[in-house]
Amino acid sequence: MTPAIALAAALLGACGIATGTVLQQRAGQEIDEPDSTRTLLLRVVRRRRWWTGQAVIGVGWCSYAFALHIGPVALVQPVLVTGLVFGTIASARLARRRLDRRLLGASAACVVGLATFLAIARPQAPLVPPAPAFLPLFGVAVAAAVLGTLGLRAVAWGEPTRAALLALATGGFYGLTATLFSTALREPGLVAALTTWYAGGAVVTSVCGWALSQRALHLGRLNAPVNAVIGTTDPAVAVLLGVLVLGERVAAGPLDLVGEIVAAALVVAGTVVITRQSAAVLRDDRAGVPTPAWG
Repeated sequence: MTPAIALAAALLGACGIATGTVLQQRAGQEIDEPDSTRTLLLRVVRRRRWWTGQAVIGVGWCSYAFALHIGPVALVQPVLVTGLVFGTIASARLARRRLDRRLLGASAACVVGLATFLAIARPQAPLVPPAPAFLPLFGVAVAAAVLGTLGLRAVAWGEPTRAALLALATGGFYGLTATLFSTALREPGLVAALTTWYAGGAVVTSVCGWALSQRALHLGRLNAPVNAVIGTTDPAVAVLLGVLVLGERVAAGPLDLVGEIVAAALVVAGTVVITRQSAAVLRDDRAGVPTPAWG
């Protein structure tokens, strides 16, 4: 029953995090382009909708943390891909629009692809957890920091490129956070878990990811599939680190790998359709052109 409970908790977490992110994104879109990230954060925290989104995210994070506590990262983190579907539904409700068939089909593709991937991969925690490897953790942290710095500083590269870089960095930091947090939860007792350097590292990486996500969502308001990039990079990094760092097991036979690749491709295809349709409708909304559907 533990994997089923972990899966249900992860789904609830994905719903809360995605819905809260949509609320915060809409709050950020109401703000004129600031001079700096600090100015953006100072302005956005004054909005009631932003705080509502933060509260919903908090509930989602609690459910997600519980899922990580009882289940392997390679099982829990991919479920966050469903956040894109939940975010699509939340966006539709906030914009008072109905979902068209293309968005419904793309959402179904994401869900079916994810379910197929998990059924084939069958992620399992090791019976005897190994000593966590430090090098992969350090490598992901450095890569995410470099991408985030480029996204913040490379103004000449344009908003779409910067938003993509920031989204990739956010996904990397969040995947790293999941791995560090799961490692900390191995300790016996809450106090022992919270006083490890893994817990401290998880706080730092989560704050970095959060700050970069706010900037990415603001820059991506006209064009970028920011939520999709974050939602796919995050679980990909977490599954990789779960195997390399935490000793988790996933099916890796030739046929298993083929099935996992096909399932992942189905998720990516659904993600692309959702984000393209969402970006197109957002442009129409800003231009004052009526459209029948929203994702």
